[in-house]
Amino acid sequence: MSSQEKIHFLFLIRKDIINIQMQKKIGYDARMIENSGIGIRIQHILKFWSLNPKEAKLYVFGDPSRLKKYALPKHAEIIPYLTKIYSHQEFFGHPKMAEMDVLDIPHFNVPLRYLRKCNVTIHDLIPYHFKETHASLSKRIYLQIVLRSIKWFAKSIIAVSKYTKDDLIKSFGYRSEKISVVYNGIDLNNFAKRPQTKVNTFLKEYHLPNQFLFTVGIGKSHKNFPFLLSNLEELWKQGSLKLPLVIGGISKEIPNELLDFQKQNPKRIFFLEHLPYDLLPLAYQAANLFVYPSLFEGFGFPVLEAQTMGTVVLSSESSVLPEVLMDSAIFFNPKNNQSFQTKLLSLLSNQKLQKEIQKKGLLNANRFQWKDVLKPYYQMYHSILKES
Repeated sequence: MSSQEKIHFLFLIRKDIINIQMQKKIGYDARMIENSGIGIRIQHILKFWSLNPKEAKLYVFGDPSRLKKYALPKHAEIIPYLTKIYSHQEFFGHPKMAEMDVLDIPHFNVPLRYLRKCNVTIHDLIPYHFKETHASLSKRIYLQIVLRSIKWFAKSIIAVSKYTKDDLIKSFGYRSEKISVVYNGIDLNNFAKRPQTKVNTFLKEYHLPNQFLFTVGIGKSHKNFPFLLSNLEELWKQGSLKLPLVIGGISKEIPNELLDFQKQNPKRIFFLEHLPYDLLPLAYQAANLFVYPSLFEGFGFPVLEAQTMGTVVLSSESSVLPEVLMDSAIFFNPKNNQSFQTKLLSLLSNQKLQKEIQKKGLLNANRFQWKDVLKPYYQMYHSILKES
């Protein structure tokens, strides 16, 4: 090897060493990858990860046996991290987190020890506004500690909607300039129109009627189910409404009052318990109408899932829902019986309006494709990495 070749060789080695030293390290907490809502977001962020590995090496923290089931970036390194969600141990994080330039935490359950490195995503303040979701004193104290710590010490904050951003500012005094809005998206691989034969088979297998109203989210007070049921019961008794109600998204035990009502009215309420995620689109597609009476949402996946399947949406006008739906749904006051009943009956009797809303719904849902909604997320990371 000539002297000139040796010099060139040493130059290349030195260049590689410098590049390695300049490469940033991003740690991503993916322990909640199989949770509903948050898990869907984690899966798609990792699936569409677009940061160049030369710019930033990705370390994914979580349960290796779970993580390997999902599409991770080829260059990502899995770090086993099995600490229980919402536990005190979480405050200390994982020792490997000390080596990261940035930690991406997809929920407010942050490692306080490394909070200054954290880019934290906050989905909603439901536990703060609806105290029964965090009924114990220890849980309420935990919530106050983490949300106020994030406000003061987090590197950056992401809200999944403008509504959540404004809520953080109003409820906890967060600074607007510190919060970026990055919407959720819809899983188009799962939520795509199916052949009618599959819909018919689904209805038969789950013993469902051919026509029905559909809703999801039982067992949570902010979902406003007593309001929905009392109004439907009144309309059924009057004879103004013939369509039964099918309830999906049941993750917990069905409340006794609902079970009692169903026993007395077996042809008016149907439960879809433990429905696999890949069959949920069939329930949306089969429905005459998707009804969503929720009092509070941070984003509202179900209304967009329904629209993606071509189902007309009758939605509460509360919280984030007008922001996400715009003019692509019919809205009602979720605390006003007359508002709900009038809007429901009017919509069901107007085929022309249904077709118009269906068309607008499909266009609206198309705005929330993961590849598109995540562009600001990766743009934000380019800025963060320059500062780190």
